[in-house]
Amino acid sequence: MEYFPTILFVFAVLISITRPLTVLFHELGHAIPAILMTRKAVSIYIGSYGDPKGSVHFRVGLLDVWFKYNPFLWRLGLCVPSARPISINKQIIYTLTGPLTSFVIAAVSCYITFAFDLHGSVKLVLVVFLFSSVFDLIVNLTPRETPFQLYDGRLTYNDGYQLKQLFSYKRFSKEYKFVVGLYDQEKFTEAAVSLDAIIKRGVKDGNIYRLAISSHQQVKNYNQAKVITDAFIIYGKLKSEDYTNAGLSYSRLGQHDRAMELYDKSLELNPHNTYSLNNKGFTLIELNKFEEAIPIFDQAIKSDKTFSYAYANRGLAKIKIGKTKEGLDDINYSIKLDENNSYAYRNLGIYHLDKGENSTALDLFKKAKELDGTTHLIDELIDEADSYE
Repeated sequence: MEYFPTILFVFAVLISITRPLTVLFHELGHAIPAILMTRKAVSIYIGSYGDPKGSVHFRVGLLDVWFKYNPFLWRLGLCVPSARPISINKQIIYTLTGPLTSFVIAAVSCYITFAFDLHGSVKLVLVVFLFSSVFDLIVNLTPRETPFQLYDGRLTYNDGYQLKQLFSYKRFSKEYKFVVGLYDQEKFTEAAVSLDAIIKRGVKDGNIYRLAISSHQQVKNYNQAKVITDAFIIYGKLKSEDYTNAGLSYSRLGQHDRAMELYDKSLELNPHNTYSLNNKGFTLIELNKFEEAIPIFDQAIKSDKTFSYAYANRGLAKIKIGKTKEGLDDINYSIKLDENNSYAYRNLGIYHLDKGENSTALDLFKKAKELDGTTHLIDELIDEADSYE
């Protein structure tokens, strides 16, 4: 037992030596097949989940390598192909070859070492290397539901979970095409039912979530859209536009504080996202914060001077604070930009409704609904105008 601490120390040193080798061969096992199959650049990070800071950087052909200066971090690794899109079969291959590569290299090295009866110290190092690679193989190919966070804030999963997902995608590829067909034919209710079933089976794919959320929003099923939105947020691969749609579900349910948070997240990713700016301004109108809404619409218009919705909504905000002429000019200019903008007619109808001109308001509300049946509160506005007729 007196030698146990020494043995333990030696083993720890050998693990600290062989573990970085395991990670390096693992990431190369992802990267090299990805380069060969896509002919596009691939980056690997040793010592981080995508953080280039504090790293040695070098390039070999299409391979970019980022090595952290701190060797104690070399237990972490990440491979990022630049090619988009990549077929499911190719993704399966390069995902699987990562953990297999380190194991195969370690196993072959051990075989050669013992076959040629090399020095005992070499045998010891390679046996520990084999142990490390077997551990890596088991840990990485066992699907884990718990994601880990990348340097840019996105979440991802281990190789086993990704492989499980990729095989799921292969099974539902025909079903996915069918659902897209339903959506394109504007059969949103049928599309939503099918998409919900796919999500319940555990398939995690950004496009599935996006289609499901949009399908439910199209039929004004905002509660279910919100449920899927929450699941999508946990999934953690949202773009600026995804946060826009996420906020819309909350807006439609009157949960304005949460909606504003999501619009702000969208704008953090893309400060010029005109739809998030417009929706944020529209939410402020819903909260009767008309003066606060106007500069938000100004930003949207500055980002896109042809964005008719921002003009229509800024016009309503101006009318509500007494700048009637400027507001009507904005709404009329909105119609000039896009004569099919339902919100221009809706907002113009609100102006006439406030003046007591219910017949004119009713015609405008009906026009808005004819153009877009999902226009916010359009049925309620029609009923209000009609009740005074």
